[in-house]
Amino acid sequence: MPDMTGPLGPFPPENAYRHKLTQEGRESLAHILLMPEHNIAGYIYPTVLGTGIAKSTACFYTPDSTDQIVETVESAVSDEMGFEDWRHGPVHMQVVEPYKQVDLAWNGDRIKFKGIFKATHPAYGFSSHPLGNPPYFGDDRTEQHGRIVADLELDGKTYHHEGFLVRDHSWGPRVWGLNQHYKWVHATTGDSSMHFFEMQAFGRTEVRGFLFRDGEMRHIANLDYDFEYDDDMLQKTFNVIVTDTGGRKSQINYTVFRMLKSDYDNTLIHTGCSTLEFDGAPGVGVCEFAWHKDYFDYAKQYCARFG
Repeated sequence: MPDMTGPLGPFPPENAYRHKLTQEGRESLAHILLMPEHNIAGYIYPTVLGTGIAKSTACFYTPDSTDQIVETVESAVSDEMGFEDWRHGPVHMQVVEPYKQVDLAWNGDRIKFKGIFKATHPAYGFSSHPLGNPPYFGDDRTEQHGRIVADLELDGKTYHHEGFLVRDHSWGPRVWGLNQHYKWVHATTGDSSMHFFEMQAFGRTEVRGFLFRDGEMRHIANLDYDFEYDDDMLQKTFNVIVTDTGGRKSQINYTVFRMLKSDYDNTLIHTGCSTLEFDGAPGVGVCEFAWHKDYFDYAKQYCARFG
C-alpha cells in the first residue's frame, strides 16, 4: 500500500503518453485556460476511445460575448499515433518532456491557439493514494498545474497571455452518470498549488487530491468548504480550507469570473473559472461542479429558497 504519511514522489513518466485501452476505455487530456486579464476562459480537450475514435474540442468565451465558441472534430485515428506528436483535425499536442513540458496548438475556423506549458510541480497520480482512482472514472489519472505562454485568436481578435494552465490526463473506463455529484477543484499561484476531486457515487463520498507548498507535495487529508450560488444554481464563490497529511493548512478563496458549461450523457458540468487568494497570495483556479441532469433541473427551482 502506498505511504500516506510522507511527501509524494515523482509519478512514472511513461504514463504521460498514450495508453492501451480496452474497447470501452477512454483517454482524455483537459487543458483549462484561465485569462482573467482578458475576461477569457476556455479549454482544449483531446480524447480518444478504445475503439480508435478520437474527439477533440475547443471551447472559449470571448470577452464581449455571453455565448461560448465551440469547435469539435470527431474521427478515427491511427493506433500508432502517440501523445508525443498528437495530430487530430485542428489540434496538435506534443508531450515534449513527460510531466514537464507540453506544446499545444489549435487551428480552427474561429479559434486559433498556440502555447507552451511548463509544469510548476510534479504530477499528482490518483494511484499514489491507497484507494486509487474510483474505477468507474478511470484506471488512473494525473492532475498538474503549470505556466503557459500563449497566443489566442477568437473570431479574428488576438490576445497574448502569460499565466497558468490546469491540465489533467485520465485513462480507462468512464461512466459519467455514476457520479450523482462531484467537485473538481484546482488552485495555483505558481509557487503553491492545490487540487481535490470529491465524487459522490453509490452512497459513498471519495476524495483525492494534494497540497503543494514550499516545494513539498502531500495528499489532502481534510476539507472544509462553503460556497454561494447565483439565481441559476451556478457557483459564484468558493472558499476552502484544506489540510494535508502532514498537518499543513491552506485557505483558498475563489471568485468565479467565467462559467464554462458542457454535458456528457446525463451529466451537467459547470466549470467555474476563477481568480483567487491562496494563503493571501493572488492566483487562479477552477471550481467545477457536476450534476445529474434530473437532480439539477429539480433542485434549481428551490435553490433561491434552500440552496
